[in-house]
Amino acid sequence: MVGCLREVRRDYLGTISRAAREVGGLARIVAGPPGWRVVLYSVASPSLAAEVLGQPDRFRKQAPGYRELRQALGDNLLTSEDEVWHRQRRFLAPLFTRRRILTDYAPVMVGEAERLVARLRVAAAAGTILDAYALMVEVASRISGRILLGTDITPAVGLLQRFRTINDQLLGRAVSPHPVPARIPTPANRRLSRGLGEVRRIVDDLITDRRANDPSSVGTDLLSLLLRAHDAANPADRLSDTEIRDQATLFLLAGHDTTAVTLACTLVHLALAPEWQRRVQDEIDAAVHDSSPTATDLDRLPWLGRVVHEAMRLSPAAHGIARSTRDDQVLGGYRIPARSWVEVSPWGVHHSPAVWPEPGRFDPRRFDVGPGELPGGHRYAWIPFGTGPRACVGMQIGLLEVQLVIAAVLQHFTITTPLTALPVHAAITLVPTGALPVRFQPR
Repeated sequence: MVGCLREVRRDYLGTISRAAREVGGLARIVAGPPGWRVVLYSVASPSLAAEVLGQPDRFRKQAPGYRELRQALGDNLLTSEDEVWHRQRRFLAPLFTRRRILTDYAPVMVGEAERLVARLRVAAAAGTILDAYALMVEVASRISGRILLGTDITPAVGLLQRFRTINDQLLGRAVSPHPVPARIPTPANRRLSRGLGEVRRIVDDLITDRRANDPSSVGTDLLSLLLRAHDAANPADRLSDTEIRDQATLFLLAGHDTTAVTLACTLVHLALAPEWQRRVQDEIDAAVHDSSPTATDLDRLPWLGRVVHEAMRLSPAAHGIARSTRDDQVLGGYRIPARSWVEVSPWGVHHSPAVWPEPGRFDPRRFDVGPGELPGGHRYAWIPFGTGPRACVGMQIGLLEVQLVIAAVLQHFTITTPLTALPVHAAITLVPTGALPVRFQPR
């Protein structure tokens, strides 16, 4: 009568893993009684993930989660489709080139990593155990705020503090078969509307202030770049204030949240694997010596990259990528009815024993492969940023930020934790279940 309802509520990620293990790369998961039933087609096969994410004309961004995000955050690179998305991509792609990332954004990351090290020295001297997630939320928020706004991130603090509540409320609406229409003033709807209104006002005020202070200036922060962005084929075509607000809000919220989760999980994985911690520390000592790690050092830190990739395999911040079918489709030999919810699951792919032997074990050697070989044996066995034309535009920024912050921490500290496993659960993104206590001991 209720299908997998209890199991999904108790352990959604475990249910996805079980489906990949017992059913395979495409599993139909039913939860809830008739009339209030959610039917989810969970994709945990690299080849099927590539098919779904690589064909946006067949598998659309009309799944419940995206409908809620679009209503809440507007049309942005995450939620838009078709020509709206193509237009935004033309405007925004020049803001995320490798050259701009290394020149304008990487120094911000190095500076905030140094600031973090100074704070950790104080905590280490006092013997304080810190919550790695709360700590990394602060670090990632400062980096996202400075990249978006420049030196003054104070206006962004209030917005970031409200995001966790908004995240949880949007998830509740996304998984409900019959969410109460947003126009009906229930207490939950009023709280969500109030929170979103505050977010929009903060970003609108930032845009108004920046326009009043000569938006044609040569500022390299992302908000200045958005204000100056134009279509290369038509320089007179510029983003409206609403479009700028939607893109800026997405970057600030999604950028800090997923990166903070990844940083915190990577720290805990390393604390639970001291042998890998020492290997990366030896590598940093040999390549960087006493200097602060920078983007140009990363090519000489291959084990750091493999550790981060393995942490993101085990703990992908974007654990699910939702799509829906406009028409009947055939996937993996099975018919998927029109208007179905199809969920490409990086969590499922990354934890599938058909793709990764002993998938629950932390082993960065998985990414130490020879020429012509692929980690996991497939191009799409590792998809924490999605894949296809809609892959995350912030992938290079995210990977760079995680590696630079982790390198700075391991250069100066040995990390330990009283945890025996990493406790996480699924919200809109992956989130820790409770605090992630970590002790930082000077090397």
